[in-house]
Amino acid sequence: MTVRRNLILGFIVSSSIATGLYFLPKSVVSNKPAEVSSETSSKQEENQGKESLPEAHKLDAATEKEISEIRSSMTGKIGNRELAGSGEKLAKAYLKASQYDSAGAWFENSMKLDPSRHLEFEAGSAYFEGLAFSTSPSKLEATGDKVRKLLSAVDRKNPKYAEAQAKAAMTWVNSPTPMKGILRLREIASENPDNVYVAYQLGILSFQSGQFEKAVDRFRKVLSLESENVNAWFYLSSSLMQAGKKKEALEAARAGYRLAKEDDSKASFEELLKQLE
Repeated sequence: MTVRRNLILGFIVSSSIATGLYFLPKSVVSNKPAEVSSETSSKQEENQGKESLPEAHKLDAATEKEISEIRSSMTGKIGNRELAGSGEKLAKAYLKASQYDSAGAWFENSMKLDPSRHLEFEAGSAYFEGLAFSTSPSKLEATGDKVRKLLSAVDRKNPKYAEAQAKAAMTWVNSPTPMKGILRLREIASENPDNVYVAYQLGILSFQSGQFEKAVDRFRKVLSLESENVNAWFYLSSSLMQAGKKKEALEAARAGYRLAKEDDSKASFEELLKQLE
C-alpha cells in the first residue's frame, strides 16, 4: 500500500477522532456485491462500471484483458469448484486494480460456490480497503458490518488472525462508538506485542488524535520490527515534525524517501521534505 493510499485509509477510519488532515476522493469504487451466478455478476458489474472511479482505480488494458479472459473461461464451466477457482482469480484481478468492492464480492462468491475455500480474510480485507472510498454514512455502516462479520470468521490458526481482528476493530473507530474500536485494538496489541500491522494501526490512531510523542514511539516500534516499512517512516517523520523535532523528522523523511519505490509514495515524501529542508 502506498503512502498516499494509506493516508486516505488512515483518515477515514479515524475521522471521528480528528478531521481536516487529508481529503477523500469524491468518487467511489463499485458498490454492489456480485451474485453467485457469474452471468448475473457480469451484468451488475457492467452497470457498476458506469460509475465515476478515481483514475487510479480504472482498469488498465492489461487488467481489462485479464478479467475478460477469466470471464470467458467461466462460460463453459459446470462444476461449482471450478467456477470458484476462476472467481477467486477474478477477485485478485479486481484487487490488483484497487476495485475493492468487486474483489470482496468475488471472494465471497468463491466461498459460496466452494465452502472449502476459506477466503474470509481476503474478502473482509478487500471490503475494509474499500471503506476509504465510501462517502455515504449508510454505506460505511453496512460495509463495516460486512467487514466485521467476515473477519470474525477468520480461524485463530490463520497467520493473519491478529490483523483480521485489528481491521475489524478499526471499523468501530469510524462509528458512533469509536472507543469500542480503540479499546479492542489495545487489547489485540497487548496479546500480539510484535505484530507489525497492529502496532502500525495504533500509531495511526495516535497521530490522528494529535498524540505525536506517543505516535513517535509506536512508529519506532513498527520500524524495529520492519525497518523498511515506508509508511511507518513517513508517519514517524510527520509525527516528529508535529512534535517539534525537525532534525529527527528530516532524517526519518530522508530514510523513507530512499526506500520509497512507487511514484506517489516518493511524491508524498518530496512534499514532506519541502516542509523540513
